[in-house]
Amino acid sequence: MCLGIPAKIVAIENDYFGRVDYLGTKIRVNLSLLDQVQVGDWVIIHAGFAITRLKEEEAQETLNLLREIATGEKTDL
Repeated sequence: MCLGIPAKIVAIENDYFGRVDYLGTKIRVNLSLLDQVQVGDWVIIHAGFAITRLKEEEAQETLNLLREIATGEKTDL
């Protein structure tokens, strides 16, 4: 089973690669599967590839749910 965790694009190196903030860690990812990504976009990463774009609200909701699971405490959405 794979778990898609939202990551925010923080830099674009060229047409194929960029860097994302992945839970506080910056990692290099392949952006070639998505058209016209921009710094600030939220994406789901799988096996080093950005595979889908998310709205910021969806990304934040997912991150809040993951925090609830990790801590066992409900957070405000």
